[in-house]
Amino acid sequence: GIAITEPSAGTDAGGIKTTAVRKGNVFVLNGEKSGISVATVGDAFIVFAKTNPELGNRGISAFIVPADLPGVECKGYEDMGNIAVGRGSVYLNDVEVPEENLIGMENNGFYQVMNGFDLSRLLIGLQCVGAASQSIDETIEHVKMRTSFGQPLANYQGVSFPLVTHYTQLELIKWQAYRGLWLRDQGVDHSKESSSVKWLGPKYSVEAIHECLLLNGHYAYTKEMAHEQRLRDVIGLEIGDGTAQANMMVIAKKIIGKEFRSVPVKK
Repeated sequence: GIAITEPSAGTDAGGIKTTAVRKGNVFVLNGEKSGISVATVGDAFIVFAKTNPELGNRGISAFIVPADLPGVECKGYEDMGNIAVGRGSVYLNDVEVPEENLIGMENNGFYQVMNGFDLSRLLIGLQCVGAASQSIDETIEHVKMRTSFGQPLANYQGVSFPLVTHYTQLELIKWQAYRGLWLRDQGVDHSKESSSVKWLGPKYSVEAIHECLLLNGHYAYTKEMAHEQRLRDVIGLEIGDGTAQANMMVIAKKIIGKEFRSVPVKK
């Protein structure tokens, strides 16, 4: 699992409070990570901690932390969706990690986080589109067979047009994601493509699955059909790896300019 988020640091990844203090040939980690995928089932975590708090974002490092090390404690959540992910909190209390578990260079972790986000945001968007596309495919078959007032539901534009809208939106997101992955392969900056896929992919997918649930009628509100599970799962992915607002900030910085980005108010 990737352990970045903390109770007081989500979108502001540079605001993490977990520390890693070097003592001889080990680093001693202390802190709490929250909302961590596979927290209850993972064998190890990539933990981001501040090795030099005075440097802010530039003082963050990444470590491989086995889940069975002394001082590591994991507690799961009762989430409404993505149950198999085993999301939860990871507590680090004087956890001694060998220096060879440091990933990359010391104090270079923030760059690793941002670079990783550019990939994971594309993949999350595609994950959402996949779930929604399956619901659309199933619903298309349903409206062809289900009749109302002597005609298949598919004959009514009030049914077909919304499906066309969702299909078109999902296709656009899918190809934007493919473009972002291609740019990444070329070694070209693709942050704005990743962020556009991340904020619009889950949004359009939630809307599409919700529409499919309604078009399938009351049976779709039961757990006998998969639409309700997909809806719950995709809603959770609207949060992970940056909310819509956080990703819009990334895009704004890229297309308008860094000098016009939001600047935290100093107290």
